[in-house]
Amino acid sequence: MLSREQLELLSLEDLQAIGKDYGIQPVGNYSKRELWIRAIARFPYQAIDQMRDGVGMHHPGINAYYLLTQVLDMIGEPTDSQKALLKASDCEQWLQDQQWRFYQEKMQDLHRTTILIRNAIKLLVG
Repeated sequence: MLSREQLELLSLEDLQAIGKDYGIQPVGNYSKRELWIRAIARFPYQAIDQMRDGVGMHHPGINAYYLLTQVLDMIGEPTDSQKALLKASDCEQWLQDQQWRFYQEKMQDLHRTTILIRNAIKLLVG
């Protein structure tokens, strides 16, 4: 992010290029440098304020934790046999029969899903 002082040193064309890269446009006349500077300098803080106010992307709260843990409970924990098959899958050892391999891949997808959900919970709670 550029500081306001750094933005003031840039030409109108440079400011417009930065605005285009970020998808930002000033309100009002596009040919006024000050409007571009104000829009570019302000957008990070506006984005954070919107998140804190619950507008657009925002923290879903503790309910998300409960829902995600419910999904983990619905998926369940792997048995010893399933853990062994998952370990084999991680080593690229696949069943030859296509129908059985389909289920092996499905199990691996579920396992990856649980890992991603656990990571999401850590991000939301942390």
